[in-house]
Amino acid sequence: MNTLATAALWAVLGWGVLLTGRAVVTARALQAARRTPVPAPGEGAPHVALLIPALREQDLLSEVVGAVARLDYPSELLHIVVITTEREERDRRAHLAELPDLERLLRAAPDDATAGAHLSGIVPSSRARDVAARVRTATEPSRVLRDEITATPTTRDVASALLPDIAARHPKTALHHLHYDEPSGAKSSQLVYAVERLSDLLPRDAVPSRTYVGVYDADSQPDRTTLRHLAHETDKAHRAGHTPPTLVQQLPLQLRRPHAARPGVADLVLRAHAVADLRRRMGVEAHRLRARARLRALRLPDGLRTALDPVVYGIGAGLFVRHDKLVSIGMYEEPVDDLLVGYKLSAAGESAVVLPVHNLVDRYARVGALAKAYSLVALGSVAGCLRLLRDPALRAYGPRNTVTLVKEGLDTVWWFLGPPCVAAAVAVLTVNGAHRPLLTWAAAAAAYMVLHALISVSLATRFLEHHEGARARAEPPVGGGAPGLLLPLMLLQPVLHWLGPLRLATARALGPLARRPLAMGKTER
Repeated sequence: MNTLATAALWAVLGWGVLLTGRAVVTARALQAARRTPVPAPGEGAPHVALLIPALREQDLLSEVVGAVARLDYPSELLHIVVITTEREERDRRAHLAELPDLERLLRAAPDDATAGAHLSGIVPSSRARDVAARVRTATEPSRVLRDEITATPTTRDVASALLPDIAARHPKTALHHLHYDEPSGAKSSQLVYAVERLSDLLPRDAVPSRTYVGVYDADSQPDRTTLRHLAHETDKAHRAGHTPPTLVQQLPLQLRRPHAARPGVADLVLRAHAVADLRRRMGVEAHRLRARARLRALRLPDGLRTALDPVVYGIGAGLFVRHDKLVSIGMYEEPVDDLLVGYKLSAAGESAVVLPVHNLVDRYARVGALAKAYSLVALGSVAGCLRLLRDPALRAYGPRNTVTLVKEGLDTVWWFLGPPCVAAAVAVLTVNGAHRPLLTWAAAAAAYMVLHALISVSLATRFLEHHEGARARAEPPVGGGAPGLLLPLMLLQPVLHWLGPLRLATARALGPLARRPLAMGKTER
């Protein structure tokens, strides 16, 4: 038993070392590609429709629309579509109906910062603390709270006022505002609503096989050269005699400080998570995309390539999919639009590439928001595996679908059960008195975590330095409050990563006892 437990611990550590090594190699490859001069988009450059789904994004909408309108790309090929939703108005009515409960919650909070956290998402996060302070000191708190909520413009109002001004500054770029008028449905439904209307929005020469549909969230600040690199990838495929890549992925840098962030140890934990997240971005997501492209270039036998092809994930903000293929796979689906796109295209054996430039986005403001996001991804992983198992359209892909199911199924199972297995191995060695092998492994794991932290900080610093475009609220990887704690706090990252599956499994087990369903929507800002 001791031998098995020791082997399990070293296998887990070895896997971590492998991921960090992959991250370093992949980051260097992307940096080399970024340094290579990219020609201006030529005559065959694709049309790009950028979808921006917005829910309670009053403060951030102007940032993202302005950023994508300034992208270095021919204006006549760039089409920006902002999609607001009736769900926001429905939720506002619900909040107003629960005003007494909300007022009691604010008045019972120990301080204005905590009270503001309760209001984040009901009013914009940047103003939540000030609004909470006014309510808590008012002689008529209910009236003040109602006035503050009703006086806040909706994202729909902001979009209607904002887009004409940006259109005047970028007269050749097509800007559209759609309002999804169904009160239910999450981000995926907004995206599908927009894709179904693209035939009316895009010009006639926007052929679906030469048009990409991209998605950016409201906190996105893509590198200014993003679409030039996308056009370069399609041009390379054309010169090689291949069809344009089906999936083009831009990776996120979670290195902006969100409006809702509050000082304290929890904030430092989340900063450490944002920096450590780069290992996964480079060592897993970018590595798989590059490996898939290399395997396609080798022209291996179909069976061998099917076995070797890695499963690629779709990452929502910065995900570009060819319009014709997006429609053929059923577009975006609940509960996680991007993850299922990646699964379906992997099962279909479609081509995918990763861009060498990044999308700068907000990191998480609260540990609860991070757990909520990871639980949504965990739900998407399970739902995706069930789709691969049951969907006749995906099963028609035969061995490719089976291989995708097995690989991703094992990955999902390990995400849920990996931490308990590691804890069990440590417990076995402790109970059996095998302290020497346990201490040896712990020392090696600590040394690796320090090395991993230093590498992650170095990558974050380098990526930020070379990001072309606005860096509003970007945080240096180290600096600010108690920077010395940032590196040791990375030791908590495996625990944070497991919060999602744990939260989902607990909610499913205790579901009948819960007073209200588990919130699985987007992180509120």
